[in-house]
Amino acid sequence: MIAEDLRAAEGGDAPVQLRGVGVRTDAEKIAAFRRESGDFVGQTAGENFDPNAVPLTYPFCWLTMPEIRPTLEGQIGAGFLPVHEAQSFDYVRPLAVGRDYLLDFTFTRTSDPERLTVKVAISTPDAGTWATFETVLRIVPLAAIAAPSNE
Repeated sequence: MIAEDLRAAEGGDAPVQLRGVGVRTDAEKIAAFRRESGDFVGQTAGENFDPNAVPLTYPFCWLTMPEIRPTLEGQIGAGFLPVHEAQSFDYVRPLAVGRDYLLDFTFTRTSDPERLTVKVAISTPDAGTWATFETVLRIVPLAAIAAPSNE
């Protein structure tokens, strides 16, 4: 994995990139994702349900990997709460179970309002890009969240 921190070089608002993060679409992890997301019988796929297919939203779980988490938390910052605002997935071809992929992450922090946008390209050396996805997190200062009243 090659990490590039462009922020220092470009004045503070430049994206931070992580390139070449290796992942594998493991059948057991995909089955667990289906159970945890409530799609264990494939209701989102309708008549074309394939129990061996990778769910379209599965790549989102790669944001929690130990290789990604420190960069994600660093971009959010201490004293802030990330709130999921939006996500989108764009597939060139479906992901395959049991296949190795490379992920290229771009983290971009913006203000007014504070947001962190994470863009991810999913590829293989032999077939190029398979998919891309984008997640937008609203970054809320913890101080702005009122403590519950005891009244």
